[in-house]
Amino acid sequence: MYKNYTNQEQFDFQINRFMEPYKHDDNVQQIIFDVTSNIVNLESWYSGWSKVARNAENNGKFGLASAFYQLADFYLLESDPRKEQTYDLFKKNYYNSISMDNIDLINIPYDNGYLPTAVLKNEKATKTLIIHGGFDSYLEELIRLMLSYEFVNKLSAYQIILFEGPGQGQALRTGLPLTSRWEKPVGAILDYFNLTSADLMGMSLGGFLSARAAAFEPRIKRVVLYDVMLNMSESLTMKVPQMQQYLGKKLDHAGRRILEEKLTFVQNNDHNINFLVQKAKDILKVDSASELLETLGEFNMNGNWDKIKQDVLLLAGTNDMYVPKDTLAKEMLLLENARSLTGKLFTEKSGGDRHCQVGDKELVMPFIIQFLNN
Repeated sequence: MYKNYTNQEQFDFQINRFMEPYKHDDNVQQIIFDVTSNIVNLESWYSGWSKVARNAENNGKFGLASAFYQLADFYLLESDPRKEQTYDLFKKNYYNSISMDNIDLINIPYDNGYLPTAVLKNEKATKTLIIHGGFDSYLEELIRLMLSYEFVNKLSAYQIILFEGPGQGQALRTGLPLTSRWEKPVGAILDYFNLTSADLMGMSLGGFLSARAAAFEPRIKRVVLYDVMLNMSESLTMKVPQMQQYLGKKLDHAGRRILEEKLTFVQNNDHNINFLVQKAKDILKVDSASELLETLGEFNMNGNWDKIKQDVLLLAGTNDMYVPKDTLAKEMLLLENARSLTGKLFTEKSGGDRHCQVGDKELVMPFIIQFLNN
């Protein structure tokens, strides 16, 4: 069940997201409430989670420490000198918390960097499932999801390949900005493993990126949009509608100045929007508001939804903070050439109404597993 810790939407969502494995652990929940009672700004957010992360690490609770370090890391920009150490501590503790006997980590060359990849080994596999994240995901978050819900056992016919694409995690740190042409990194994974066919699942913004990849990569046979997203810009414009007019536009000097002033004003008065803007600048490797809005305009399908001919599973929640609630219906209508469409909308009454069913993932996992096993 989704929990309200601070009554601040963005804070509560991230806590539910990273602490979901511990939602029934009363001791951990007490630690969370103790930390959140002292959070008043982003600095107290960082210091609070860092402190309990160190305590957990010192007590040998590496999985818990990793989750706390990921929370501490979350709002740190790439330019923050604390970012690298916090990120490294998150990764070190995570890998100390799991067995690597059946996991191979591979860095797949891509452009001038590489795509960090994890292969969950299955000698009996006859099919392949490729999984990636979205706006702010890390490879380790994907591994944790697979292990938590025993995907390898429940998808016994599948070899599961997880990867960080451009703009994500370590791939970003190798110099790769997020790209709207997601068929390129997916194609690189398919090529590296000599795959002639595979299924694909994208999480969060990955719900848009995986749709884009499916439209232009015929080797993809089934695609899971977890959750649906028509375009990346809606995550900003649904909260700041006045930015819609600037998407994809090249502005003159006066127009850029006005846009910068408008967006700066919004950022100064809303830490949620400030995070979205700053994070988007980081992963897209742009410096100004005009560059950001121009680049965000590229993250749409440009009328290419009819190129998707695969079997498609579309997942959505009615209380998604990043995706308008009518997106599922709109997207299903656009997918007129899909081989089959299966949609699932989670409501507040059923649970799972949040973005990517955070807080209630046990509700959505059976639908994904059933779709892939059919």
